Amino acid sequence: MSRRSSRLTVAAVVVWLGLMAVLVRKHMPLQTTPLDDGGVELASAAAPTAHDEWFGVYQKDHKIGHAHRTREERGSGYVFRDDSSFALAMLGAPQKLRTTLVAEVDRDDALRRFDFHLVSQATSFAARGEVEGDRLHVRFGAFGAEQAIDLPLTEPIRLPSALRPRLARRGAKPGERFTAPAFNPMTMKSEPLTLTVVGRETIPGPDGPVDALRVREEHQGLAAEAWLAPDGSALREEASLGFTLVREPAEVALTGADAAAPVDLVVASRIRVHGEIADPRHLRRLTLRVSGDASSLIPVDPPRQTMAGDRLVIAREEMPVPAAPGLPPPGSGSADVAALLVPTPFIESDDPAVRRMAEAIVGSEQDVRIAARRLLEWIGKNMKQEPSLTVPSAREVLASLRGDCNEHAVLFAALARAAGIPARVVAGAVYGDDGFYYHAWNELWLGGWVSADAVFGQMPADATHVKLLEGGPERHLALAEMIGKLEFTTLETAS
Repeated sequence: MSRRSSRLTVAAVVVWLGLMAVLVRKHMPLQTTPLDDGGVELASAAAPTAHDEWFGVYQKDHKIGHAHRTREERGSGYVFRDDSSFALAMLGAPQKLRTTLVAEVDRDDALRRFDFHLVSQATSFAARGEVEGDRLHVRFGAFGAEQAIDLPLTEPIRLPSALRPRLARRGAKPGERFTAPAFNPMTMKSEPLTLTVVGRETIPGPDGPVDALRVREEHQGLAAEAWLAPDGSALREEASLGFTLVREPAEVALTGADAAAPVDLVVASRIRVHGEIADPRHLRRLTLRVSGDASSLIPVDPPRQTMAGDRLVIAREEMPVPAAPGLPPPGSGSADVAALLVPTPFIESDDPAVRRMAEAIVGSEQDVRIAARRLLEWIGKNMKQEPSLTVPSAREVLASLRGDCNEHAVLFAALARAAGIPARVVAGAVYGDDGFYYHAWNELWLGGWVSADAVFGQMPADATHVKLLEGGPERHLALAEMIGKLEFTTLETAS
């Protein structure tokens, strides 16, 4: 297998996470905005005025697109609109992505409703929500296949973009920190957001130098920095993987982007490895020395994945013999395993089409090992492998039968659960010729946990699969915390 073709089978799960850290963080509503040092609410400051801002979107030295943000008065409140368009590449395949957010808030910036869209060549994803009393009604998913959820509210929710003008007008001092729970529409729950005032710097603005307030924003382990004008509008934003937004006049922001998408983020985000690994797809055991700031985030998951000091050992597990059908006995984690039989956002194992397909593939087979193998082989035979920028849904993947490792993993999990096999998505990195590439695969309960990779047609998966976290697409943003902060050295291999 050539280097080029082998890479095409290893589609990254984190290609767009760095950019999302800049472009999507502001879409996550906030419930409260207290100060760390006294509980004074930042929301008590005067409300921000209307604005119209244009930005060039850059990845290091390459301009890859633009963003446009507006805020205007409407009735008894305000309407935010944020449109972003950019181009990049995944394993040499150009990808274009557009995001749009429209959010309506009242005079206190309490959210009334929002409408978010993400559109790529591969798919379209939407999240829409409306506040009624103490409930937030949300519909999310691919167009034409949306799911509904109602969330209880204990307080009004606000957009982070409304905090910046309030922060700038307070005259906040370097070192001051503000915290708030930010509602994440991917996980459907609140997670802490922290804003820290770094200091003041003079930087270029669209009309000349500006004395700017520099703020660091941290959420879900991701960090970004923003430089704010005196009115709180953004002049510059920086996030991981070299993504930058620069305030520009509209005519500048709309021109100069490289339509050829020269930045291949799959390659740029790979984990460097010192030493080659021969015949990786048949590797039974691998010992790596791990270095980098994210080393402590690698989970220990015996017996397959163990770590002692800086040495990570991955041993390809054996299939349970004999296969033990059903769940483990009480007191041995059975409740957690049972939870992996139920449908979840993006893994819609109760969808009628998913259930019918699982039944057609598995038939009356009672041996869970054989049933799981049939599902694995069916996906490998029927899905077209292609890099894609999506928020994958099993229901949508079954309809299109195309995608990268994310799509393979969510469909495999949904089909397995529909067939009565507890299954989960895991994400991590897998070896691919010149480094470890971010990747997604599955683990199934077959009387014991067994790894399975539908992209490579493996069960168990080879020992170059380094597990970093468990969970579906709603959890994968956490991988961005590790990008650029891990490095491996090969110590031992055994086939």
